[in-house]
Amino acid sequence: MTTVEIAMPGEAIGLLGSMYLCKPSRKALEIWKRALAEDTSIFLAGLKKAVSGIDANSEDELENLLSEHTRLFIGPYKLPCPPWESVYTSPKRLMMQDAAGQVRKIYEEAGLTINSAEVMPDHIGAELNFLALLLQRTRSEADGKNEYMRLTEKLLDEHLLKWTPEFTRDMEEAAETLFYKELARATRKVIDFVGR
Repeated sequence: MTTVEIAMPGEAIGLLGSMYLCKPSRKALEIWKRALAEDTSIFLAGLKKAVSGIDANSEDELENLLSEHTRLFIGPYKLPCPPWESVYTSPKRLMMQDAAGQVRKIYEEAGLTINSAEVMPDHIGAELNFLALLLQRTRSEADGKNEYMRLTEKLLDEHLLKWTPEFTRDMEEAAETLFYKELARATRKVIDFVGR
């Protein structure tokens, strides 16, 4: 855990979470570019290059990214990489199965809830944002450090490490844009590293 605290700040993981939860827009791209410009980790180098190569003023590029986001994560057709843990861990590959309730309980142990009906608790973006928060609290709150470390390990061992390798491989294979291919690779590298 100490290596993670130094080498992989929660801000970088939270940035990845936002890339799944936010539709690509001019404003989102500007925020992501600024955040990645300050990041020096090797885990996000490919993603940094992909994002810096996007022309946020190009309507065609924005439309392509939005189309890709919709195709990969929203639908209406069969999703090549559904962004919910339940789909990857339930026998029938359905949403809102056991994993959603289990991860919601971990959020509650940390005193958190998801206040948006649009975001399910086992969405990759929600889980990454929660991991980022736990890592930040582990570093900043001495009194609760052991509890936050326990919750971090529980989230990783019982959830993220179980499904993100397959999810990110599916995403990388299905993605047509460099941005989403690199987002998949960065997510896989970060979860693998943090889960060591």
